[in-house]
Amino acid sequence: MDFGLVLAGGGVRGAYHVGVWEALAEMGINVSAVTGASIGAVNGAIFAAGAAEKARDMWLNIKPSDIVRLPEDIGDRKNLLSVKNLVPLMREMFDNGGLDTAPLEKILRGIIDEDTLLNSPVDFGLVTYSVTERDIVHRFKRDIPKAELIPYIMASACFPVFKPRVIDSKKFIDGGMADNMPVDLLLEKGLDDIITVDVQGIGFYKTFNTAGRNIINIRCRRPETGTLDFDQAGIAASIAEGAFDTKKTFGYLAGNDYSFDTVSYQKARGMYGEEILGGLEKAAEAFEIEQFKVYSVDELIGLVLDAYRAYEAEHGEETASFGIEDIPRLTDKKFLTALLVNELEGGLPDFLKSKLDLIGSSYDAACCILYLKRKFK
Repeated sequence: MDFGLVLAGGGVRGAYHVGVWEALAEMGINVSAVTGASIGAVNGAIFAAGAAEKARDMWLNIKPSDIVRLPEDIGDRKNLLSVKNLVPLMREMFDNGGLDTAPLEKILRGIIDEDTLLNSPVDFGLVTYSVTERDIVHRFKRDIPKAELIPYIMASACFPVFKPRVIDSKKFIDGGMADNMPVDLLLEKGLDDIITVDVQGIGFYKTFNTAGRNIINIRCRRPETGTLDFDQAGIAASIAEGAFDTKKTFGYLAGNDYSFDTVSYQKARGMYGEEILGGLEKAAEAFEIEQFKVYSVDELIGLVLDAYRAYEAEHGEETASFGIEDIPRLTDKKFLTALLVNELEGGLPDFLKSKLDLIGSSYDAACCILYLKRKFK
């Protein structure tokens, strides 16, 4: 079975696409066509050109100066949309029409070989918006002259603070502003099996009649970075999350925030309710157990109990003598979870009951740990 793949825009959150592509390849799922908007068009072109390894390397090393020419007085050189950058960004918009994306174009020309992209068995399409003609522009690679392939990819990725791209005397801006999930390109090609990848980017999402089509949605539930936040740890986590989420979507792994092998998870489903399994993941998060790894349910139970017991051994007196002065510490998930376990054992006080809307995930974690303590003494 061949799938079409649609990559939505979302700036730096597009690192997630790399993990998706790698997981699809690992699972042997063939993609015959890929379309994208904004960073989805950039990544889609790289993937279609067979340069996925270069895409990973690009994302793991990318910084703002690799994307745009930065004003000298930029305040935050890691997160371009920081409040500190408001004045210099506005000045660039008024004086120069936006930030110059020449650095990104240079990178793309070093990664994407136009001949390879044009001759690839993977079709490629993009969306951009023509300011000159006030219209959405859809293009597949066969519709774009070789010399204009990179310019059109750049046009699709002209985020609002970037300088518009000019092609044949026409101005183009970010495709995500008009159609951030260009499913329609693949529907028009008659593809019945389509995978969409949503990274929660800013843009306009059109609705389509997908009756009679097999649409598989992969969605980044908790983005690791902001739209133009070049946090390297967050980018690496985005790639990993994309891979794990894709494998879960196709049934190769199970779980939500954590990942389990399907055999152990199905076995656990015959033993534990959803509240315990969900609470186990919340407890693992609270005690900072590595997220991007495949676990058996029993393995994660052991790690959670070990982490909880180690924390209690060191901080048990503090949680047992909780007082009003400790309320600021309730933002510490370890402290709050351990506190709730103690309080649940003695009967949850009215004060904490009234705050369940604020401590929900820690409450779920504590309920699970309380059960595990009793079961695995």
